[in-house]
Amino acid sequence: MKKIALIKSLEEYPLFTFNEFVRITGKSSEYARTCLYRLKKEGLIFRIEKGKYTVHDDPLIFSSNIAVPSYISFWTAIRFYSFTEQLPKDIMLASPKPKETITFRGTKIRFFKTKHVWGYKKERYGNFDIFVAEKEKCIIDSLLLKNTPFDEIAKSVRTKEFDGKKLAEYALKTKNKSLIKRLGYIMERFGLNAEAFAGHLDNNCILLDRSGAKKGTKNKKWKIIENRRLHDIY
Repeated sequence: MKKIALIKSLEEYPLFTFNEFVRITGKSSEYARTCLYRLKKEGLIFRIEKGKYTVHDDPLIFSSNIAVPSYISFWTAIRFYSFTEQLPKDIMLASPKPKETITFRGTKIRFFKTKHVWGYKKERYGNFDIFVAEKEKCIIDSLLLKNTPFDEIAKSVRTKEFDGKKLAEYALKTKNKSLIKRLGYIMERFGLNAEAFAGHLDNNCILLDRSGAKKGTKNKKWKIIENRRLHDIY
């Protein structure tokens, strides 16, 4: 297979393994290994990790195919849905198993272990299907793990460009009382219905912003220490 035709064939895959490369070329493993080496040297093929390659330079195309199951979430999904204008420098994924960070052409692809691997779907991105959290779930995931700035989470809720009922249902599904308190407080402050959370709170007071100051006014209803003012978030 000629080089141009081969690259065209490989463009149809978000990523491919060595065995798939052998099948695509229709040649022996030895020939395929030599061909792969030369194409990498020419900058026509990029190595993602051991045994996985791509011809695409946009990691969003293939990142959710590296580890199965996994899906794009957190700050990356928040930006994907245009909840914020801030562009995160890393690709962030949720996964049921820990996995080392991959650095691909200057971009870090980071996997965050979570037991809540649900609430994601296929989305069309360019010519490919990628796995990404639903709008509501990327907010939930971001509240569960301390990997997304509080401001970006609050901005996402403020947009109201999601199903408020589903967001509340997903929060309750986690059974995480701290998450429920923070989300209920934020939703109510932005004029959203947070009545579903009544009866799901305990008496422990927690910080609104986990990375913020350790002091603030206590909100008796939500058992929240208001260490951030939501109207200051733009």
